[in-house]
Order: sequence, then C-alpha cells, then structure tokens
Amino acid sequence: MVNECGVREVEWVKDLYTKKHAWATAYIRGRFFAGVRTTSRCESLHAKLGRFVESRYGVLEFVRNFQRCVDFLRDTEDELDFRSWYGTPVLQTEFVELEKSGWTMFTREMFLRYRDSLKRCVRVRICEFDDSDNPHAYTLQKYRRPEMNWKVYRDHISNRFSCSCMRMESFGIPCVHILSVCVRLDLVEIPESLVLRRWSKAAKLEIHNQCGEQDTAEPSVTYRTRLGAFSQLCKRLGRVACMSDEDFKLYSNKDPIRVRTKGTARMSQAGGSAPKTKRKCSACGKLGHRRTRCPNGGAQPSPRNKQSLAGRNKRKRTEVTT
Repeated sequence: MVNECGVREVEWVKDLYTKKHAWATAYIRGRFFAGVRTTSRCESLHAKLGRFVESRYGVLEFVRNFQRCVDFLRDTEDELDFRSWYGTPVLQTEFVELEKSGWTMFTREMFLRYRDSLKRCVRVRICEFDDSDNPHAYTLQKYRRPEMNWKVYRDHISNRFSCSCMRMESFGIPCVHILSVCVRLDLVEIPESLVLRRWSKAAKLEIHNQCGEQDTAEPSVTYRTRLGAFSQLCKRLGRVACMSDEDFKLYSNKDPIRVRTKGTARMSQAGGSAPKTKRKCSACGKLGHRRTRCPNGGAQPSPRNKQSLAGRNKRKRTEVTT
C-alpha cells in the first residue's frame, strides 16, 4: 500500500507504521477494548451533550444544562435496566434453552448481539473432535468453505472455552464457533465463563452497598444514590422469590403489615360519634318514616308543614308568572 500510494518517504507514514502494534487488527486481536477502537464513543457523548449545551452559555448556564444532560443519561440508563430486568423477548432461534439462558444473564443490548451469534450457529459445522487430552479440541469449518476453519478448546474441568478467532477475548461475547460447540454438547445453559460480568445484569450488584454508605451534602444526590442502591436490593429479592413456585406464591400473596393512618378516629373523640339524624314525615310531622309510608295515610299535614307547603306553592306561582 505504501508503494502504490508513493508515501514511503513521508515522515507521518513512517511514524504511524512504527506504532502498528497499537492500531493494526493483526496485533490487537485478543486484547479487550470493549468493541471501542476509534473516537466514536467520545463523538457520541459529545453529540448528546450538544443537545443541552451551547457555545454562548456562561459558566452558570453551562453547569445547569450539563446537570440536565447527566440526569437525562441516568434516566436513560435506568430505563434500559428496567427493560433488561422485566422485559420478555420473543424467541427467534431453535436453541430455546440457550436463548433463554442468555436473556437471564446478559443485558438487553448484549443479548441482541448474543442472539445474532446464536442464529449463525447453523452456518458452521464440527468436522473434527479430539478428547484425548485436556482441553478438548474441536475443529470447525464454514458451510461449503473448507478453507475457512477455526479451533475451539474446552477445559472440561473448569468448563472454560477459547477459540482461535479470539472474539471472546476481544469483545467479551461468545463467538459463533464456541456456541456451536455448546449446541454440540447439548447444553441447556450458557456457562458462566462465557458471560463477562460487565455485560451481565448483575454488574451493579456488588457496588450497591458502597453507594448506599456514601455521604454527601446534596440531598438530591443522596436520594438518587439511595434509590439506586435500594432498587438493586429489590431486584435481588425478586430473583430469589421467583426461583421456585412455592416462594413466588408465598411472597406474591403475602400482605404487608397494616399501619394505622394518621389522625383520630371518630369513635375515639371525646363526644363520641354524632347521632344519626332521623327522617321526618312531611305529612304528619313525626320522625321515623317518610310521607309515602305514613301510617296515617290521608292525614292532614301539621300547621308548620302547611306553612312550608304554602311557601313552596307561592314560589312556584311566582316563577310561572315571571
């Protein structure tokens, strides 16, 4: 390439070639960079920050809007965590047990990548197998492409896998070849050695105690920190309660302890409860019944009721006249 482009004598090219161990794929393969090899992560963060911060802002406005950006990123992370824990995926592969196992261990984003690798398992096949020594060796080749082959090694004691493509070492996600061996072994659960902790749902469980013990002068920061720590504890309780049918039914039907509400009940007041007012008959003026159920039947109304009836009739005539 240097000869074709005519840049053999360019100092910048010479300096870049001396640093090939830091950027060439052939040299960095097998080293973990979490899939980040360019400035794309920084550019993505700058794009999100640009939605809240502008160059014309002063220091005070910058700090306020920067905090808004941080809150937005934290809320987005909480939403993704919620989807990872409580969402249910639609199974798309024939390896149902391995797919379900990946969903229970990986976060939602990493599970999608894991499932893509699981779908491509049918494109490779195991052509050789050697179990005479530990680790066991599997030779795989691509469908109708015998020149493309890989070696997968499995330590049957520690149940650890490694592949010549080094995808697991580079990205922390099991490759197609390792998953093909898992299918060949008829595994119903993905081994823990293939789940990098930083890509798992339990990545934050170890730090919740440290976050809960931190003390800060800002009440809002303290509240957010304690809320995150308490949420992680609730998630652990939920996983334990859902491991068996008996525990799930027990904790689902268990009512919380009832706490007495604030204030004083009516019966506990000094005067006791107020007496209930009885109805008065509009015909005879006696208590305890209505006019429709008056025992006197056609009895004449009392003088007081006559005055009230006359007043109502007078008001009705006045309204009709107006």
